[in-house]
Amino acid sequence: MSDSADNKALMTKAFDGLAKGDPSHFMPLFSDDIEWQVMGSSAWSKHAKGLEAVERDLVGPLFARFAGPYLTIPELILADGDRVVVLARGDAETVDGKRYDNDYCFIFTLRDGKIVGVREYMDTILADAALGT
Repeated sequence: MSDSADNKALMTKAFDGLAKGDPSHFMPLFSDDIEWQVMGSSAWSKHAKGLEAVERDLVGPLFARFAGPYLTIPELILADGDRVVVLARGDAETVDGKRYDNDYCFIFTLRDGKIVGVREYMDTILADAALGT
């Protein structure tokens, strides 16, 4: 398989799980030196470097806002070498009873089967309104 095919297969398996609320094939893909950028200028727009920062500053606060499982449903997965682009939509309810059904474009960079970079594009106004600032 090519790098593109291998990386697409990894991300497809990860997002198949995320569509069911199961991150068990996604989280292990994070490299210790992962760098995640949530693009935009809202309270949820962040730039975290390193696995600890990603878990502390992005994943932890985000999942603390959900009342139940957060589903990320892929609509399109494209791969080119070490980059995988995923268009997806979210499906969740917040602890405040608000719907959080955002649309995403993720650009993942993989190295040796691990995610080393993420650029995340989403509706940041919706994130602030539904998740708080």
